Amino acid sequence: MTTRPNGCCRSPNVHRGVSNEQGQPHNEAMISDIDKNISMKRCLAQLGVLCILIPGIQSALCGGEAGVEQQLIAVIRSDRSPQEKDAACAKLKRVGTARSVPALTALLWDEQLSHSARYVLESMPGDEAEQALIGALDKTEGLTKVGLIASLGVRGEEQAVPMLAKLLADSDTQVASAAALSLGKIAGPEALKALEVSLATSTDPVHGAVVDAVLASANRLLVLGDRANALVIFSRLYDTEKKDSVRQAAFRGMICASGKRAVNLMTTAIAGGDGVRQAAALQLVHEIDDPTATASLVKLLPKVNPVVQAALIEGLAHRGHVSAGPAVAALAASDDPVVRLSAVKAVGILGDASAVPMLAEMAASSGGDIQKAARQSLVQLHRGNVTDALLAQVASAKPAVQAELVRAIGERADTGTLPRLFELAQRGPEAPRTAAYRALGMLAGAAQMDPMVRLVMEAKGDAARTEAGAALGSMCQRLQSRRADLDVGAIVKGIETGNPETRVVLLRVCSGLFHPAIRDVLRRESSDADRRIREAACRAMCETRDMELLPDLVKMASTDGEANVRVLAIRGGMRLTAQDASGKLSVRQRLDALKALLDCATRVEEKRLILSGLAGIPDPDALGLTVPLLDNADVQNEAAQAATKIAGTMAATQSAAVSAAMKKVLAVSSDGAVRQAADAVLKQIDAMTGFVTAWQVAGPYQENRKDYAALFEIAFDPERPDPQGVTWRPLPAGTDAARPWLIDLLKALGGEQCVAYARTRVYSETEQAAILELGSDDGVKVWLNGIQVYANNTARPLTRGSDKVTVTLRLGWNVLLLKVTQNNLGWEFCARLVKPDGSALEGLRFDAQAE
Repeated sequence: MTTRPNGCCRSPNVHRGVSNEQGQPHNEAMISDIDKNISMKRCLAQLGVLCILIPGIQSALCGGEAGVEQQLIAVIRSDRSPQEKDAACAKLKRVGTARSVPALTALLWDEQLSHSARYVLESMPGDEAEQALIGALDKTEGLTKVGLIASLGVRGEEQAVPMLAKLLADSDTQVASAAALSLGKIAGPEALKALEVSLATSTDPVHGAVVDAVLASANRLLVLGDRANALVIFSRLYDTEKKDSVRQAAFRGMICASGKRAVNLMTTAIAGGDGVRQAAALQLVHEIDDPTATASLVKLLPKVNPVVQAALIEGLAHRGHVSAGPAVAALAASDDPVVRLSAVKAVGILGDASAVPMLAEMAASSGGDIQKAARQSLVQLHRGNVTDALLAQVASAKPAVQAELVRAIGERADTGTLPRLFELAQRGPEAPRTAAYRALGMLAGAAQMDPMVRLVMEAKGDAARTEAGAALGSMCQRLQSRRADLDVGAIVKGIETGNPETRVVLLRVCSGLFHPAIRDVLRRESSDADRRIREAACRAMCETRDMELLPDLVKMASTDGEANVRVLAIRGGMRLTAQDASGKLSVRQRLDALKALLDCATRVEEKRLILSGLAGIPDPDALGLTVPLLDNADVQNEAAQAATKIAGTMAATQSAAVSAAMKKVLAVSSDGAVRQAADAVLKQIDAMTGFVTAWQVAGPYQENRKDYAALFEIAFDPERPDPQGVTWRPLPAGTDAARPWLIDLLKALGGEQCVAYARTRVYSETEQAAILELGSDDGVKVWLNGIQVYANNTARPLTRGSDKVTVTLRLGWNVLLLKVTQNNLGWEFCARLVKPDGSALEGLRFDAQAE
């Protein structure tokens, strides 16, 4: 007998006293956590240190890897920082040889760097690395020693066995447990002998680690093909250990190691009453690779209790041997609901076309989990000609069963069934006809457009016509979502030539379509003389997701007509502006539409709906439309909520308008949450007084082999006297709620070793002296009205107001231009204008748009 990879005889973690959340044995988890923690620190340190080491290493490349290794050894032996030495070890992992062992050995008993040295040595071939690790054991203790022991296990060093065997009795249980685990990885005869001695004398937590190690050793023997010795070890563990979890793992190993006797051992255990043996055997049902296993397991089905039956059925399903299918299918009629459910699920995997009648009947007559399982199995069946079996049953089954069969046909996505589905949809009884329509909606393609439209036009009765229309709509939506090029000619022709009932149904389908011909027919039919047609077309337009029809909805809402249509048009237009996920509408288009809808809205509900749309547009005009509604008692609270939401996004750029709006909110609103939000916006404005937050940006600019400091001195287009071809775009403000005055170039542009330019206009009501307070990460150069007024070529984090520049603002608009360099990490700036004495400057306005 053979088993599948990864072994089957690990002891579940519960037999240890403690395990971690991932189910990792406590002792292994302890070692792993130490390594992961130190590795994380190494990664962080290397980010800052490699830039120091790399230039020296590169200079040695002419000497090949040997030259690199010598450079790294020199770093380790120097008085450089632990972070630099750790980074050197990381490089030695790739290029290190026996020449680096002495230098690495000196680090092994250093608590900070022992892991770094082990990281190199544990994968380095040769006796030198091995002897270094073994020799360091006597010189270390605690977690450092635990790490060394783990590395010896990783290397599989048999020469370390005598020392590790002694450490099994160490008073430090972490050391003893680590020694056990490493002996288990080494797994030679001497290692196993030491573990078996400790197995009889150790106590938890060391005993748990020893058990793990013995199981690991036995599993390794099993993988190597030494079943006889593996069986001896597994049997001894099963006989001597008291914890069920250990005995279960051992018994699994016994089965795996029993060769031709494995099937008999497993079936005897499943049929027996010993829970440990039974659980272990059931776990192996789907793994055992023996041609006689399936037949032997099937014979057990009628002999075991329902709980075991259900588990056995699940295992047989995972085995996937079809010979088990008939016996499993027979249990679908079991009186036990758990067994019945397991059998129905398994039939979908093991059964063939002959299971179709049984599954369809169960799907039609059952409910809950049984019905779901039967439906899933009907879809899952794949042996034999299942499609023919489904279609054959449709012809003779009772209506409820027919419906389930047709449902399965649709979900199986077999387009070969389309002719039969069309036949059922046209002439079948009600239940299968309904299911046929649903299946056609899932399966029909663009080639079936004409027959699908004919189903609508030829349907007998309103119910059938509605179902046919729903199927046509589902088909169109599915194809449209796949970017299919729909030929809607049949739909348009049906609307033009069909009877009123047909036209109404086809117009409903149009609400989900995006096509010029559909727009034309909706516009035309919305003024039809027949009220039914007119209302259907208007409703379709009101329910559309086609942004091209927004102007039509606005017009419909503004026209003196039927009140219910106007209400639907307002709601439809509002929905389109709010759900413009594709971004086809500009902010201006959305605002114009909402303004037109607001002008014609007469009902409180409509105004509230429009206010909710305005709240999502961070634009001064949105605030301008919202503020007047603060005087309307019916929608005052909604207007206050919308105004504060808009204001929160504009406080940085439209402080005057926002401040006035928030003061009005506080004057009219009694809602505590709204007042708190308005007050927070006003405080944000106060904190930003004088800060310039309206900017446009150009860049980033960079040149090959030029760093940030060199780029600072290069005049790119934006700073030249007559800039040509510069693309300026808005620069978002307020992206950091804790520092709303900060302008984050990294978020806007990204990059390293580059520069960007930011510009704005400042309006001053008089000519006056001012202080420009700057903060930048990294360097900054400043021009005011085309004259350079400041330069600081540096690399630094941002400190607000770190640079102060005396400037003179002229009457009217002043152009302010900044150049900000980027070394690495953060890239941001802030700018504020105050009086020479540091007090606030009144009457300033900022506008990033160029004249």
